[in-house]
Amino acid sequence: MNWSHLEYFLAVAHSGSLSSAAKRLQVNHSTVARRLEKLEQELGIRLFDRLSHGYRLTEHGQALQRHAQHIDDKITDIQRMFRGRDTALSGTLRISKPDSGILNLSPLLTEFHLRYPNIDLELTAAADFSNLNRMEADVALRLTDQPPDTLIGRQLGRLPLRVYGHEDYLKRCASLDPAQLSWLIWTGSDPDRSIEAHLKALVPDARIVLRTNNYSELYEAVYAGMGVSLLSPLRVPQGAPLRMLAPDRFRVDIGLWLLSHSDLRNSVRVRAFRDFASEQLPALLAG
Repeated sequence: MNWSHLEYFLAVAHSGSLSSAAKRLQVNHSTVARRLEKLEQELGIRLFDRLSHGYRLTEHGQALQRHAQHIDDKITDIQRMFRGRDTALSGTLRISKPDSGILNLSPLLTEFHLRYPNIDLELTAAADFSNLNRMEADVALRLTDQPPDTLIGRQLGRLPLRVYGHEDYLKRCASLDPAQLSWLIWTGSDPDRSIEAHLKALVPDARIVLRTNNYSELYEAVYAGMGVSLLSPLRVPQGAPLRMLAPDRFRVDIGLWLLSHSDLRNSVRVRAFRDFASEQLPALLAG
């Protein structure tokens, strides 16, 4: 059996679709389909039920997933162990950031590159912490107030969120009573990425007219005058026709953590970025 087929099998098993697996593996979806067919032919069994809404593991597929995942975990452990022994301030550092788009790391990464020009940076966006455990990233910046115990890291500060609305929208409103406004919120698949709970704590009867998992779309909707939302003052351009509402009343701050796997604690590249981010980001968060 070609062991490389297992990587494709696990990607589909985790994501439930060819397109999601192909995106994760950075290949064409037809390549994923071809690898799965070859694996099924080599084993002489059917691993997935091909459904209209995606791929579902058969009993044989579930059994293979348990064994293949064990192999994949061992390979990851080996990679992490030796990657954690890197002693050169050169090579590639893989950084993960929230996939919502709320964090602009360009100023930070530019300054880091100027200080460490021999370290090549690879930036990806992810929704959760799994890419650290799978060795798809060396360090991750995450918005959370409860980081996993399985990872090590430090809190760099808190990301401020305040209520903004376009000046024209606010002029059209008969009342600025929060319950009478149209609310737009940034949401996510886990509580740390969802603003709805924070909003409900501030305005229990808020009328939510738009939910999106993309911060850029949220900002554009506010800018277009669709309603008001909790936005980061750090991402509101100077001179934008947006007005902040009752900043003393409407305040939400989310913890920003820099995290990595414990096996990489001795990597000099990880240590350099961790120290640099700890030095630079608190000032950026303070505005």
